[in-house]
Amino acid sequence: MRARLLLNLALLLTIIVLVVLVSRTADETDTPAPSTLTDLAPDKVQHIRLQRRDQEPVTLYKEQGTWYMQQPYQLAANEYRVQALLRLLQAEYETAHRLDELEPARYGLEQPRASLTYNDSPVIEFGDTEPLSKQRYVRIGNRLYLLPDTHYYHTISPATGYLSHAPLPKGKIVALTLPDLRLDLEAGQWQARPPQPAHSADALTELIANWRNAQALRLEPYTQDSLPKADIEVQLQDREEPVRFTLQIKDGQPTLLRHDAAMRYIINDEIRQQLLQLPEPLPEPQLKTEN
Repeated sequence: MRARLLLNLALLLTIIVLVVLVSRTADETDTPAPSTLTDLAPDKVQHIRLQRRDQEPVTLYKEQGTWYMQQPYQLAANEYRVQALLRLLQAEYETAHRLDELEPARYGLEQPRASLTYNDSPVIEFGDTEPLSKQRYVRIGNRLYLLPDTHYYHTISPATGYLSHAPLPKGKIVALTLPDLRLDLEAGQWQARPPQPAHSADALTELIANWRNAQALRLEPYTQDSLPKADIEVQLQDREEPVRFTLQIKDGQPTLLRHDAAMRYIINDEIRQQLLQLPEPLPEPQLKTEN
């Protein structure tokens, strides 16, 4: 009798375990995986075209792993902005509807606020926001989606917002000419003219690094017919002509006008000091003397 009771308990326990396992498997099967807006992998994109209402189109392309702007300016692109546009391809959504069964005008899609074309397709268009959820209506072909509005915000920057904020293009610096100083890379060492005996070799290297790593606060196109005289030149390896700049003050802020790009790089006083002056030498430590 005792053996039969134990057998029944064991069978009951087995049935309970099987029910739990089947229930969990059913729950996992019934919960659909999040759907993404497209099947296009971001790393397969070589070309992006952005169009907005009443703004000039922006075209971007990738070359040897680096993103550049083709229109309206020919400069290196802002990597953060480009990656934000690429993330839209894998954006998750919960529901989708056939747009041919609806009225596009109700969703602001007859004249989209913005559209993005990746390679030759897909074309992703942004309409109005849904009143309750404040999500954005998005169309791909004849499908209507609702997405968080953050994706739309990445499409409304001015064209200069999609440009790299680095004043210099890529390349190794081999010479730097400032109004009162010139540095040349000779046999792997930086030489200053006139000599700077109060500054170490590390100070010269730091000044060059400041130029290589500099980031402007923002950019503005230069619209004058003629360029002023350059007072700064940066020579890059494997580049025939130096990159020329004019230091100016515009609306109370220092700017670097880059001649070949006709672009102003807006900086602040701290960045200006880092780019135009050698770092001050550290004071020698004072040794305490015993009385």
